[in-house]
Amino acid sequence: MNIDVEIYVSQFKTFFKDNPDEFRGLIGQGDPDDFFFEVRQAAMDNIENGEDMELTRKQLIGVVLKINHMSPSEEEVEKNLEPFMDHPMGKIWLN
Repeated sequence: MNIDVEIYVSQFKTFFKDNPDEFRGLIGQGDPDDFFFEVRQAAMDNIENGEDMELTRKQLIGVVLKINHMSPSEEEVEKNLEPFMDHPMGKIWLN
């Protein structure tokens, strides 16, 4: 457990406690406890990887998608990694 991460998450909680409409708008139908848990995990991962503790916009979006169960499935991710895309006029090579 890192004190800096706990302070960071505490600041998140304080901000959203003072701005509940913003919080609900951010997490949608997600569980607030899950949101703060995922933020804590992402901040810890950043520190372990030698990066800045603060979450990037992309990481924050990933957390929101995860708690709302909106992340793409493994099958969708693999399909999107293929160099070809189906199009009404045929296959397109994504070069």
